[in-house]
Formats: sequence, C-alpha cells, structure tokens
Amino acid sequence: MALVLVFVVTLVMSLLVAAVYILFSGNVASYEYVKDRIGARFAAEAGARVAVHELSLETELPVCTDPFHMPDDSSGWITMPGIEERALVVIDPRNVVSNPRAIRGVEIRTRGSMGSMTMDVSMRYAPDAPSRYALLVDEAIPAGFFTDGRKVEGPVHCNGVINFSSVSADSTGDPFAEEISTTSEEGGFRFADAGFSKVPHPAGSAVWVRPYLRHLTGSPVWTSSARSVDFARVSAYFNGLLSEASKMGTVVSGVKRIIIDGNTVYMKSADDGPVTRLDLEDGKNLVFILNGSMPVYIKSGQSMDIPLTIVATGSVYIYGNIRGPAAGSNGPLAIVSLGDFIIPSDPAFTGATDWYPPWDINTEANLSVSAFLAAPSGELRSENIVYPPIELYFCIHGGLMEKKMGRLGSGISGYYLAIEYDQGLKNVMPPYFPILENWIMTSWIEDPGYGGGSIDDDRY
Repeated sequence: MALVLVFVVTLVMSLLVAAVYILFSGNVASYEYVKDRIGARFAAEAGARVAVHELSLETELPVCTDPFHMPDDSSGWITMPGIEERALVVIDPRNVVSNPRAIRGVEIRTRGSMGSMTMDVSMRYAPDAPSRYALLVDEAIPAGFFTDGRKVEGPVHCNGVINFSSVSADSTGDPFAEEISTTSEEGGFRFADAGFSKVPHPAGSAVWVRPYLRHLTGSPVWTSSARSVDFARVSAYFNGLLSEASKMGTVVSGVKRIIIDGNTVYMKSADDGPVTRLDLEDGKNLVFILNGSMPVYIKSGQSMDIPLTIVATGSVYIYGNIRGPAAGSNGPLAIVSLGDFIIPSDPAFTGATDWYPPWDINTEANLSVSAFLAAPSGELRSENIVYPPIELYFCIHGGLMEKKMGRLGSGISGYYLAIEYDQGLKNVMPPYFPILENWIMTSWIEDPGYGGGSIDDDRY
C-alpha cells in the first residue's frame, strides 16, 4: 500500500513538474516571439528614420524614380547603431507627377529583423520647401503685422516670436493665418494683451487667431514647436547655382536695370547705354545676376508664360509691377536676392533724376508682384517709408521668404504689405529651388504585404 501511495505521489509530482515546464516553456516562447517582433518593428522604424535623416542632408530630391537601397551595397541590410537588430531599407521616389517641378515625395519601405522575426513597415514622406510658404521668416514677425484685418491664406512659419494683436470688439476681423508655426515652443507666440501663449486665444485676451476652431486642434495648422528652417543653408544653396546658370549661358553681370518682357529679359547698364537681351528658350529657366554691392532694378513688361528663377547676388530694387505666371499654370516665377528687396522712392515724389521710359521707376501707385520673393539673408523694405506720401498696397501674389521683416510704411505713408498666396506653391516649386531639411510623414502602414510583390518593387 505504501508503495502504491509513493508511486501515485511521484506520478502527480511528475505531472506537475511537466505542466510547470510546459507552461514556462510556452511563456518563454511567447516572450521571445513578442520580444523579437517588437525588436523587428523597432528596427524597421529606426531604418526609416535613418533614411529620412540621409534625405534631409540633401537640398535636392533624388533624380531617379527607381527604388534604391540605403545604403547602396550588395545586400542592402544595415545594422542599427547601438542595437543588434538589422534593417533592409528601400527608398522609392514617386514616379508620376503632373509637373516636373512638383514636390515629389518618397515611399520608404523597411524590413526589420531580430532573432527569428522580420517585420515590414511602409511610410510615405514629403519634403518641405521654402516656396511652400506664404510667409517664411527667420528672426521674428513683429507687432503690427498680425493684427485686425490681416489675412494670410497660406502656410506661415517663423523661427522666432510671432506677435498677435487686436483692438476689435469681437473676433470677426482678428488676424487670420491658414496654417501657422513657430520653432520656439516657450514664447513662440506672443499676444499684445496676454504675453506668451501656446494657444490661439489666451484667457482674457481680445485676440482670437482665426480660423480659431481649426487652430485649437493643434498641429499641423497651429504648431508651437515646429522644426527650425535653416536660412543659411538656403542662402548657400542659391549662391551655388552660379555653375548651373553658367552651363545655360544665363549669367548676367554689369547691368543696372532689367525688364522682364514676356519670355525675354532686357537689360541696360546706363540710361544712355545699349539694350541687351536674353531670350529664355530651350529650357533656360535660371538667370544668375552677379551684381555684388551694386543693386539691380527689376520690373515687368508683358506677362511671361514659362517658369523662371532669377538669383541676384546683391540687393534687388523692385521698381514696378512684376507679372509672373501662377504655379498652377505655366509658372511660377521666383526672384531671389542674396541681399535685400527694396522698393525705391519714385522720383515723382523726391524730384530725383530718373531714366527715360520704359526704364523709369514706377512706384507712385499700388504695386503688384506675381512671384515668390526670397531674401534668405535679408529683408523686404522701402527705400524711404515717407514715400508714397499716402499708404498704398504692395501686394505679393505668391509668397515671401525673408530673414527679418523690414519696414514698408508708417501706417500713413509708404506701403502696406498684402500677401495673396498662390495655392499652387503647395505642390510645385520654382525651377532650381531647394527642398528643406524638414521631411513630413504623410502615411504609415504596418505589414503592408505588397500585394504578392516584393519590397524592392517600384510601387510608388
């Protein structure tokens, strides 16, 4: 009887040990499975971040449309720094675009590997571009710009402080910005009656930044901690376009006044000097002006119907209307000054000597500029805010980039800056414009499957 009892107890204990072992083994296997899957996903996402970092180092989009590995070696697999996981990273630039100057995105497909597990993640990213903004400023948007009556129906970004104010009784005419962001999270938005705030309407403030309900939802329409835009990098990029313009034969030097008439650029070095011309044909859509410390004056005759970027190494005086095509049609036109943009005082007010028509200064009335203006190391300002003696409009139909905002008027004289954003700039860049270091994720898919295809296929 005792032997039977010992046998039964031994059997039960053996079964319990076996059950515990099986349970433990199952838990270990489950733990290993979950650990490897999480590690594989982490590796896949880390691989995508490395790819975005590599893309952000460039100022131009990949020229190819075929998928390529990152890095471009025989295997394509990379080891993540500091961890044991590996990732296979494929960058697939977008193929089909309606415009060759479109802001093309990429699809980044990554396969993470850890232990016995692999996992795929597919993400789509689009680069940002300086020309995408209605207003892009480095230092600050000062008080008096975003106030009652101001409406900017396009993206606005400032690396520094953005000031808001209002004296109206309600929110009907309060400042409006379709999308607005600042880099400085602490104190990036400043309200005249409430100080610094992260929200579009601080408690007790008379300012309701419109469209208030959209801004209240936060990013991307209202962002207090956006990434900084490197203005020095943009300036260096434009300065480096001299060699590209040299290949086209579109480098200009020694000229003082320019008229863009249709698809022809007319130039003079003196009032009584000869007229030279540059025909913008055969893909010539970049003009590089070597003017150094000598300003160059630019205005338009007839409207042009091709995209064009003009880069001047010094200041640009806008001495009349500029008529460029919209980005959504045959444009856009962009003028880049590596100095300042300056509106000269009309001799009709100052009594100064002027050149003979059509080379004379025409700034005595409202001015209209259909172009994207970029001064990455300078500002847009009036030569003298006393003129015109009454306040007129300086209207930009496009967008504006400037390191700091200069003075255009006094409130009773000079010019009032109005920006009518060209919506086509959200998708199309001017010729030879750079992309920014900021890439924006537009979609994220886990375990995409590829419809029976391969991770290496051209799928975008």
